[in-house]
Order: sequence, then structure tokens, then C-alpha cells
Amino acid sequence: MVKIRPWPFNQQQVVSLHWFGNVKQGKDQQWYLQAAFKESKKCQILELPIGAFPLLRLGQFYRDGLPLSTQKAGSYNQVMIEDLGKGKTIKAIDACKKFGYFLYKMPELIHQHVWSFSSNGITYYVSHAELIRALYVKYKLLANALLRPNGLDFLINNVHYLNSQTVFIELAHEIPSTIVTNEFVHYMAWLYLNDEIKKSFCSVQTNAYSYAANQNVSYGIPLEMAVPSIQNTRIAYRGIQQQNEVLILELLGIDNITLPVFQIQYSHKSIKRNVYTNAPKKTRISQKNGDTEYVLNEKNGKRSKEDTHQLVIEQEPTQFAFRHSVVIKRISKQAQKVNKGNAYISNKGRGGATQQQIVGVDESIFGGTVAPIEFRTLEIADSIANYGLEQFFEMIQRLSKSYPHLSVSVNVVFLPLGRKFSRLPDGRRRVCAVARIMNKGKVSYILEVAVPDNRSISTLIIPSVGDFYKDELHIQKLLRNLVYNSGSWSNAFLQTIQHAKVRHSQETARKWVERLIKHL
Repeated sequence: MVKIRPWPFNQQQVVSLHWFGNVKQGKDQQWYLQAAFKESKKCQILELPIGAFPLLRLGQFYRDGLPLSTQKAGSYNQVMIEDLGKGKTIKAIDACKKFGYFLYKMPELIHQHVWSFSSNGITYYVSHAELIRALYVKYKLLANALLRPNGLDFLINNVHYLNSQTVFIELAHEIPSTIVTNEFVHYMAWLYLNDEIKKSFCSVQTNAYSYAANQNVSYGIPLEMAVPSIQNTRIAYRGIQQQNEVLILELLGIDNITLPVFQIQYSHKSIKRNVYTNAPKKTRISQKNGDTEYVLNEKNGKRSKEDTHQLVIEQEPTQFAFRHSVVIKRISKQAQKVNKGNAYISNKGRGGATQQQIVGVDESIFGGTVAPIEFRTLEIADSIANYGLEQFFEMIQRLSKSYPHLSVSVNVVFLPLGRKFSRLPDGRRRVCAVARIMNKGKVSYILEVAVPDNRSISTLIIPSVGDFYKDELHIQKLLRNLVYNSGSWSNAFLQTIQHAKVRHSQETARKWVERLIKHL
């Protein structure tokens, strides 16, 4: 995890990311994103490097700059859309007031752009900034390219079609080798080879510069995109619903998206053909203990240094499901020597307790001094559905309708990585639905783990242990123990906390609600 900086709030205080979307260019000529964090009944705007864009999720709670993954406003749902590009743009204030989602009369917030579209009699509202985050800035690299003229072209050295179904892509040297994976190339091909998608990406920069040339920019420039025509698609989202209207806070996944080729060949300077020799091989012994705490650089005068081996930090991913599979092949254009002789120790690495490292998300430059980092916020999957949680969501909806005095929200959390159980048999990250129920001031959580592979895991109900932060630690420990216990709730840990297990059975949503309500 990366701590957001600057952070003007008390270290112990929990605040929520209320809104974002305006950008400003600083005195250092770098772009900054304005993010409004809500504390109590007021908002405070932070100006963050635009490279931090992939970190941000509307409605998420934060403490000391760290996101609380299990604590988010709104509820999970999915919707089928005939054409995402069929809709209209309205002002943020006009959309948010329908939901009592106050923007506190702040000029930086109320004039931002929101995309409105309809499906099956329900009108949906999603900010242009959230569409941009979910579709186009899955990496820091792309966030920094977003407002650069012809930003995508600087990341691709060469593209040519070998035949009607195969394309060769030569990636620019500036791309860190640590993110050059088949998944990254698949995503970049979607951005670059689809004319409408590429034009939409470029429209963000064009619209921003046009606004700056014709409007007062003292409060920043609202992000705006030409929303592309993505047809017959399903999106997963977390949002707030009021009757027949939904305010989407976070886009979690999109499916049925297309790529105009069936095979991609790609090259990058880091892809080399191994040539083996009998020379001695060097071994470094590391005695590193503990974790490293990464903190965003907040000194504007300091810039990130060039480094092709940038650290990549896993963040909550947005899922992309493509209509057809693609064969992806790495092409090596250079050779490197690999020594296979006897090993010798060069020196020992340094270790210790938890260390704090200042890291940068701005564009790297020659002569920079700050260690750069990258984010991975993308998962390419065969589907964004079929988690086996449909009956659980149906039950939660029935619970909310049957007991209207309850305050109900549902979040979907990715299980920690590190064990086989972290992933489903099809390779996707396994998820857990976390429902937060408030009943006359008492808060309880219902945890339902995705088991489309027919694993047997009971629904778990636990009471709140005090506040958002303590609940986050509590739930994360439960999920971590679940993963390291090969998919079983840790009895040793459960013996230390109040809880209730509800076994699954073949029953209606109404019966399931009746069994659960007595524990809430």
C-alpha cells in the first residue's frame, strides 16, 4: 500500500474520498488532480500528482493516507448497457443533488462533468473522471500520459500488421520493464488499435487544453472525455440508488469489449534472448526483515529518477473481459549473457524492521532523486460475472426491502494474494462480498466468499468492533487467515471474537433472510 501525501488530517482520523475530477498545472509544470476528502460535514481539497490517479476510489474511507479496502460507501451491482456512448453530459451538481450527495458549493466540485445514460428504465450517473480512471489510467504511466499531447504515441515506437489478424507492437523504452507483461500489452493494444478508444483517450487532453484557453482556470480544469461507443456490454459498479436513478461511485469491471486482432507480437528493450556461459554467477544474500512503508513524495522540487526496474504495487483491480481470446507472443531482439558457473557471494543486502521509503508517481527524468513506483490496477478475465454470489446479492436486496429501517451497503473485496486459494480455477482473483448492516445503531458485517468452484464456506456474521479503521483491520485479518487456511475460516481466530456462522442450504432468499436477521 502507498500512503497518500500531502495529508493534512489527523493521523487517527478516518475521512472519505468524496469527489475528484479537476486538474491543475503547478509551478513545476506538472499536472495535479484535485481530490476532495470529506471529514465530518466539510470537504478539504488535496492536490495530488496526477500519477496517483489509479489509487483513488470515490466513496472509499482513508486513514493516514491509506485506503480502507473493506470500507466504502454504496453497494455492488451490475447492469447491461446497449451502448455506453449513448447519453449526455451534465454538471456534477445537477447529478449529485438527486441523491443528497452534497458538493458543499465548492466551485472545484460542482462544475465537473457527469455522464448520464439509461438502461432498462433506470438512469445512471457516473463522473467523467471515474470513467477515465476505470478505462484509461490502469497504470501510473498512463495517468502521466493522459494530459500530454499525443500521449499514447510516445509509449509505442512502432506498430505494423503482419496480416489481417496479427499485429506487431514495439513498446517505447520509457516503459518500465516491470510492467511489461502480456496483460499490459493486451490492454495497450485495446487502447491503441481501436480508433474510437484512442480518440477518446486523446480527447481528455484536447478538452483540457481547450478549456484552459477559453475559461477561467483558477479553480482547475474539469476532466472531460468523448465517451466511446462500447456496445452490448455489462458493467459492474458500486453506487448509490434512489428509486430509478443510480449514482455510480466506482466502476469495478466491464465485459464484452473488443480487439481488432487475434494475435499480438510485441518487443521491448527488456526482452532479451539468453545466451548461457560457464562464467561464475553472482549471488546476493539479503537479510531483509519486516515491510517497507511507501509514502508519496510531497516535495514539489524533487522529481522521480529514471528506472526501468520500478517497483510495482498491486492495487484493487478493475476487471476487463474481452469478447474473444488473443494469443500474445514476446519477441526478443537482443541477447544477454547468463552465467551458469559456480556461485559466489558479492555482498549482503541490508534488512531490518519496517522501513519508510519516499516514492514518486510523477514522470521520471534524468537526474531525478526520488524512487519511482508503478501500480497494477488491471485484471483481464474471461468474465466479470459468474462468481456464484448472485443468490447472496438477491438475499441482501430482499433483506433491505423487507426491513426498510436497516441501513445496508455491500462492497466486494479482493482476497489477499499469496496462496492458491487467492485465485479461482480460471485465474481470476477470488472475491468476498462484505455487507455492512446498521440496525438501530448496531453495525454488523456479513461476509460471503465467492466459491463458484463449489468450495464449502459458511456465511460469516461479525459485529463491528468500534470504528471504520478497527473494522478494516478485523475483516482483513479474517480474510488473510482464510487464505492462509486454504479456504476455511480460522477457528483459532474465531474463538477470540464474537461471530455467527450460517451454513448454506438450498433455500429461497426469503428463508435465508429469516435465518440471518436474528443475528443482526
